[in-house]
Amino acid sequence: MRSTPRPNPRAPTSADFDALISLFNTRRYAELESNVTLLLKKYPDASFAWQLLGGSLQMQGKNSLTAFQKAAELSPQDPTAHFNLGVALKSSGQAELAANSYRQAVALKPDYVEAYNNLGGTLKDLGQLDSAITCYLHAIRIQPHVALTHNNLGTIFKDIGDINAAIASYRKALDIQPNYAEAYSNIGNAQKQLGDYDSALKSYRKALEIKPDYAEVYSNIGSLFKETEQSDESSKSYLKALEISPVCDSAMLGLADLCAIDGKMQESEAWVKKILSVNPNNFEARFLLARTKKSRTEDENLAALLSIAISAKRGEIQIAHQSLISLNFSLGKCLDDLGEYDRAFAYFLEGCKLKRATFKYDHVQMSKHVDAVINTFSSTTLQRLRGSSNTSNVPIFVLGMPRSGTTLTEQIIASHPNVYGAGELPNLQRIIQREVAGVKNFPDNIIPLDHSTLIKWANDYVAELCQRAPNARHITDKMPSNFWGIGLIHVMLPNAKIILVNRNPVDTCLSCFTKLFSGSLEYSYDLTELGQYYVGYARLMDHWRAVLPAGTILEVQYEDVVENQEAQARRIINFCDLSWDNACIDFYKNQRSVGTASLAQVRQPIYRSSIERWRSYEKHLTPLLDALGDLVS
Repeated sequence: MRSTPRPNPRAPTSADFDALISLFNTRRYAELESNVTLLLKKYPDASFAWQLLGGSLQMQGKNSLTAFQKAAELSPQDPTAHFNLGVALKSSGQAELAANSYRQAVALKPDYVEAYNNLGGTLKDLGQLDSAITCYLHAIRIQPHVALTHNNLGTIFKDIGDINAAIASYRKALDIQPNYAEAYSNIGNAQKQLGDYDSALKSYRKALEIKPDYAEVYSNIGSLFKETEQSDESSKSYLKALEISPVCDSAMLGLADLCAIDGKMQESEAWVKKILSVNPNNFEARFLLARTKKSRTEDENLAALLSIAISAKRGEIQIAHQSLISLNFSLGKCLDDLGEYDRAFAYFLEGCKLKRATFKYDHVQMSKHVDAVINTFSSTTLQRLRGSSNTSNVPIFVLGMPRSGTTLTEQIIASHPNVYGAGELPNLQRIIQREVAGVKNFPDNIIPLDHSTLIKWANDYVAELCQRAPNARHITDKMPSNFWGIGLIHVMLPNAKIILVNRNPVDTCLSCFTKLFSGSLEYSYDLTELGQYYVGYARLMDHWRAVLPAGTILEVQYEDVVENQEAQARRIINFCDLSWDNACIDFYKNQRSVGTASLAQVRQPIYRSSIERWRSYEKHLTPLLDALGDLVS
């Protein structure tokens, strides 16, 4: 809070204010509140006194909104009064009004960097990310050397999926303020998102060197270890975060998720309930509960979610954009469980619209990327690259569209005693994005690729894979998007098994549309774009079938697995050159960690309700059906 009182013979004197400001600066907030209240009885129109009252209340955790509203009303030309009002409105959950106050502040004071920063953060919460970027860039033009602004800008870039730009902004913040622990933590988060776990861990540890009691960083480390399937280390880091801050939501949520991944659903629910006892409006916790537990009519979580949604619609409460996304997907999932498909779809659709507004996606560019992969991996190129390989037979790739049944397929394979299920690994994606002869992006970097480089890629992949389970005969890699590189897998690792899982296109797309993914999957939040993406996917799969030798890929149809589990399981196990084991048909008893969107389903026997699920939503799916065209059967 900043300002200076204007001289006015009918207002308090400078000496009066000096005494009050001294109380504020020495953090004697209760005494300040008492004294300024007495002063306002004598001078009720003293705007600065109202600001001091608001500041004292704010610092005591009391409601400061009325005081700051009065100050802004009395001094409509004072940018600081509007800034302080914006802070109070934001704290009370009134983000739209807060943004208006910050806009008023910068209109009165165009070089008000703090107001631009706060406006950017508020617009971020409202999901207006492009406008938030504009605010931060404007603040940087005014004052280029404010570390906070660069850090905040990096966070927006991360949210829209521009990770390299995010890291560049965080590093700029560190150039300005080398001991900026939050910037190191944010770099770690970005590096983790890229799958560069070693660098992420180094960044987190640097943050802890600066700020040893940084609970959120320990929680971030817990998340990193969770992603790399180091459950014990993950749990230790989350518990360390809670030791520092017993109400650290992210750590409790991490432990809840970790328990769910390990199949400990009751323990997961207990952690969620602990979070909700502290913060009933933690939407991520409610989302996890909805995702891992089938809703019933009398479900408390559903009742709470509906109540919150009604209050938000009435304008009684304001919810941050990301939380609003989680709220809608949670309600969609709960109502889908109850068979209320029309109501469920309305929430799914709203959640997808909100999510889609947070990033840029260009179908034309995606289609060109499909063309580029097809053109790059011609029969001629594949022939040129053959022989540049690692002959290991350890890897088993399970790939396909998300929500096509890849998790079920991997669970069947990983239930075999000679197989370690590693889940969705970023390793291959990270390796094939390496720079070759100055070219960074796949598949353009394949054109100048020489045999020695390809062999190194193959060796690096196998080495990283085997670190996860050194004694395993086979290790699965279930990253669905590895389908982009099937041709490269074939020449790099000719003895690896490649299993392509297919599912009814409409069911696949609907399942994507009704899931809030932790990764990017930008194409999945619009029905038309989703259908277009699937068409591109199908076109690429046709190419792989045409240019790769017969028998390179085992194609598994999800519906066939559901209808005849044992026969299909035997077929899969045989393809992997493994002897049959009955554990493969009792896959749901496997206690391995499963961190995908299917973590609840794989703990259950196969059920048929997922087949032709789209019929329940058919009347809402016209844009998807039109986009899929002839692929709809």
